[in-house]
Amino acid sequence: MQVLYTAAHGGFETLSKGIPLGGGAAVSERLVEEWSRTKPFSLRLITPSILGAAAPGGSELASFGERAYAKFCYAFERAVTEEILRYDPASTVVLANDVSEGPDFARLAASGFAVFTIYHVDVVAYVSAIYLRGMIRPETTVRWYRRLHPILPAMAGLIWAKQEASVRHSRGLIVPSEGMRDVLLSCYPEAAPEKIHVLPWGSFDDSQATHEEVHALRAEFGVPNDALVLLTLSRISPEKGQDLLLEALIDWERRDDFPTRPLWLFICGEAAFMQGERFLNRLRSLARRFQRTRVIFPGYAADARKRAFFGLADLYVFPSRHESYGLTLMEALAAGVPAVCLDHHGARSVMRRVFGEMVARTHLRDALKHMLSDGDRRRRRGEAARAYAKTLRFPDQAAELARMIVRNI
Repeated sequence: MQVLYTAAHGGFETLSKGIPLGGGAAVSERLVEEWSRTKPFSLRLITPSILGAAAPGGSELASFGERAYAKFCYAFERAVTEEILRYDPASTVVLANDVSEGPDFARLAASGFAVFTIYHVDVVAYVSAIYLRGMIRPETTVRWYRRLHPILPAMAGLIWAKQEASVRHSRGLIVPSEGMRDVLLSCYPEAAPEKIHVLPWGSFDDSQATHEEVHALRAEFGVPNDALVLLTLSRISPEKGQDLLLEALIDWERRDDFPTRPLWLFICGEAAFMQGERFLNRLRSLARRFQRTRVIFPGYAADARKRAFFGLADLYVFPSRHESYGLTLMEALAAGVPAVCLDHHGARSVMRRVFGEMVARTHLRDALKHMLSDGDRRRRRGEAARAYAKTLRFPDQAAELARMIVRNI
């Protein structure tokens, strides 16, 4: 059996080259590494290189606006679908790493291919949460699209039509959380629940930074030994909610219970995708309002440098407005860092009370105060976080996904 793995964000070595393409690219890269090592089936990764001279570079792709990105999605869909149709469906399985950027699901299914789709993002729920500010439920937008699609721009098809096609024509859907499964079923009640498989990705790496690496990072930025260090790590984009964290800290600075110890915040990551640069400018503007908090934007962090940031941090903050899972939250827990996060179904699939606090955005300041006020509490919760992360390792999840594909063809 051959698996053709289509990944619009694949092939860029994002983890080592610092390209902020997000969790889907990271998962794709790790899956290819694992399956190349364990060889559960013959695997071919199909990436944007199939577009030849028209293929964007990784950094170029991360900087596309809405129209340029939609054009890329349609070009990749056409090219990857034609390439797959050259294969024999009797001996070939298609694994799509993306939804909006995926192949022509209906055409492949009609040609006899078994298609499996990995959901890193529920794009309908994302648009409802971010662009529509949560005012309209995802299932309502699905019903509206079915009625209004003839008069809507073609770009809308990449959200609603592509997602519905993936649900209808995939043999199996792989989602990272029960919450995402429930939202999909509310949007598409006709979908068979048994074909939606919940597979949380777990932690990529549970190795710890050395004392020397943490000391070098502290010296690089001049962080005082008595400072309380907050860390958040993700691409810089509105859904990641770094502005909510800054606003909570600005509010806290005005109050008498603000810490007397120096407070440092590292916002690791690079601006990416449609609204990234504009959002980064907003974050920098907010950061200039601080009087008592030091805010640093150190850029993209990976591998040993990422581990050193986790080793330096007293508390990891995951302030996303919308998340499908929470890869960096899981990495922080694996590093033994207690966390504060906002309450949404992505964080809910990972976070436990024994690791820190999961709160509504209006209670973010209070959660920060509670966690920073007690070093013993942070230590105990960090130990519980590390123990939990050891039970959910990415190599085990990659092996389970491979078994799932083989079982369901």
